[in-house]
Amino acid sequence: MITNEIYQWLEKQPYWQQKLAENVLIQDSITEEEINRVYDIFKSENNLTKTKLDKEDLDFTTKRDEVDTTKNIKWKGLRNVIGVNALENDQKLEVGDQLTIIYGNNGSGKTGYTRLLNNVFVSRGDKNILPNIHKEDNEEMTAELLFEEEDGNLVELLYPKDKNHLYNKRVSVFDKVSANSMLTEESELTFVPREFEFFDMLLKGVEGVRDKLNEEISERETDNDFINYFDSDTKVKTFISNLNENTDFEKFRKEVSVTEADTKEYGESIKELKELYSLNIPNKEEEYNRLISDIESIQNEIERLNAMFSLEKLEEIEDILKERLKYVSLSSKEGLKQFEGENIENIGSPEWKHFIESAENYYDSIDNHENCILCRQSLEEVTIIDKYWEYLHSSAEKELEEKNKKIKQLEEKYNKLNTKIFVRKSKIDEWLQSNDNILYEKLINIEKKFSLVKSKVMDKLKIFNVDGKVQSYTVNMDMFKDIIEKIEESTKKLDSEKVENRIDSLNKIKNEYDDKLKAEKYLPEIEKFIKNSKWVYLASKKRINTRSITIFQNNLFKKYVTEEYIDIFNDECKNLKADFKVEFKQRGSKGVTLNKLTLKGNPPSNILSEGEQRSLSLANFLAETAMNKSNVCTVFDDPVSSLDYKRREIIADRLIEEAKHKQVVIFTHDLTFLLSLQTKSDEQDVEYVTHTIRKIINNAGIMTNTLPWIGLNVSRRIKQLRNNLQRIRAIYNERETPEDIQLYEDEAKSWCERLRETWERTVEEILFNNSVQRFNPSIQTSRLKKAPFTKELYEEVELGMSDCSKWVHDRAAGLGEYIPDPDELNNYLSSCENFVKENRT
Repeated sequence: MITNEIYQWLEKQPYWQQKLAENVLIQDSITEEEINRVYDIFKSENNLTKTKLDKEDLDFTTKRDEVDTTKNIKWKGLRNVIGVNALENDQKLEVGDQLTIIYGNNGSGKTGYTRLLNNVFVSRGDKNILPNIHKEDNEEMTAELLFEEEDGNLVELLYPKDKNHLYNKRVSVFDKVSANSMLTEESELTFVPREFEFFDMLLKGVEGVRDKLNEEISERETDNDFINYFDSDTKVKTFISNLNENTDFEKFRKEVSVTEADTKEYGESIKELKELYSLNIPNKEEEYNRLISDIESIQNEIERLNAMFSLEKLEEIEDILKERLKYVSLSSKEGLKQFEGENIENIGSPEWKHFIESAENYYDSIDNHENCILCRQSLEEVTIIDKYWEYLHSSAEKELEEKNKKIKQLEEKYNKLNTKIFVRKSKIDEWLQSNDNILYEKLINIEKKFSLVKSKVMDKLKIFNVDGKVQSYTVNMDMFKDIIEKIEESTKKLDSEKVENRIDSLNKIKNEYDDKLKAEKYLPEIEKFIKNSKWVYLASKKRINTRSITIFQNNLFKKYVTEEYIDIFNDECKNLKADFKVEFKQRGSKGVTLNKLTLKGNPPSNILSEGEQRSLSLANFLAETAMNKSNVCTVFDDPVSSLDYKRREIIADRLIEEAKHKQVVIFTHDLTFLLSLQTKSDEQDVEYVTHTIRKIINNAGIMTNTLPWIGLNVSRRIKQLRNNLQRIRAIYNERETPEDIQLYEDEAKSWCERLRETWERTVEEILFNNSVQRFNPSIQTSRLKKAPFTKELYEEVELGMSDCSKWVHDRAAGLGEYIPDPDELNNYLSSCENFVKENRT
């Protein structure tokens, strides 16, 4: 039914996807070569290639029925394990048809085997395989896996080479790590009906085709770098910048092709450009502008000189000179009157004034003002000195000093005044002489007049002359108007704007022509770019999405698997006394179904005890393996670790029941659990194989086919004692030296001690019918109903124990040495064996 729905769904899918499905359904695989072939079909079907699609008949439905058979196989074990953790190389693990128990203490190598199996088979467990730390050179990790097909054919698979072989998917492993992941994490359901394996391989193929498509899109999807080759703003550049999947290449070719008219127009433009450039319009225009600027500079100089020699400025100078003369007169009349009768020579002269000023400065700098600074005579009653100071500080004298200072400043200013209005032999000098000699002569004359006025002003200022006036001189600036208009008119005649516009027009014709030549050069690459752009545009619309496959798979999975799985899980919870009403949350992701267990909205690990969690994990694992119809074997690593005896018994019962239907392999370090499994297997006629893993010095994982003596039940102990007796008989028969006799005695004593322990074990197994067992804290009182215990049986056990042990312990020296021969030892063993056969219920 599932297959039919898959076929119906495939009929609605694209042809290329149907071809992928056909390959998957017939060959159960998908190769890179097949993906490449289907990718070519995909491109043909979606018009991404010129190759015409030739559809073939699809007859995979009938072929699928021919090959869709699941062979019955058995996992027979491992051998030649090399380079894994501390495991001894070349060990062999044999797996029985029903139950296989591997016992080993902590550190014996169980973890190494489990991690290897987690990597080989279906598992969520610990896959961290370490190299053998006791080997100097890390060996490559390898192992051989043996499977037996229903016809007896033995198949050998090599790890890691054949890791993905279908037979490896038919064995599942449970360990502590996988148990925790089931309770705390969202995990992928590891079981699927065979039909659902189709989707995983189909998705692989579809994703492969998608990767091919994306890769080719990436290769063809390039940037339009042609635009970088065109600098001018031309129509060709516009065409280039607009290249895309919609570009008509033939139309583009026509637009950028050079015609005869283009060539003719280009030649005429180049000729005219040369003529226009020869006019040198920009330089001439610059020259005219520079002339106007020079004339404006002359104007500025004249305006500056006009200001210096204007009527107002010269009258200001006259006024200052007259004011000075007034203060000279005032200073002489008012200041010198007080010195009448003092008989001072040259009084009022400049030298005298300078002397008095210097004396005052010195006077102010000393502390002793009582004596004359020259003759040191007392100044008391001397009034002439005070008259000196009063003269110096009079207002007339101060004003005179101020006017002298101002006149001095004017003298310096006019002295520095440059009356040149333009530079000789400069461009403007040459131009004026050539183009307007009248103006040139006028400017020369203006300079001379300004220089003459300056000379007269300087003369008056130097001698403080107030006689006569200097005539002012200014120039009318209208004289420059005509010459400036003349130059501007010459500039207009150049018509530079018109020439520039014409040059621009001609350059556009030239650039357009150059870009067409350049575009023709790149036409092959441009054509390829357009084709790739069209291809990428079309391919991008054909993007491959696996969502429809995932949705169909999840719906199909939910319809045919999920409900059945939940029912089986609930039954397993009841079997394991773990019915906690756990809920499932499931969702689809990339073609798989993800499952999460919750208890009242929380992860079970947050609420349940360790024993309850382990039972819940086992129920989930058993439900998954039950749903996987191809599963032939389940492997458990310490499934009852840290659990109480009640849960150990429940789990042991469930695993024995599981072993009736498929192979069960159990690794354990729990001796009580081991004994329980053996007892239950014997009671329910389940075949079991036992092995012991040992560690010797640094070498772990050493596998033997026997259990420790303490772990053997009565039947197995008797069998082992029978085998050992043959060896002891051989030692007895070959005695020749005292050492040989001592060897026999030691072996016989050890043998009898083990026989005595076997008689002790019959008390548990036979007399009490296993109602009371060592290492087991529980007492199964219901078994006492069938316990055959009687006084006579007790006496028989007591006699058997006495026979085999009375000579083993230290004997009194007077009793001598009595050592039973092998025949007597055989009689002791036969008594125990007969007791077991006659009284086992």
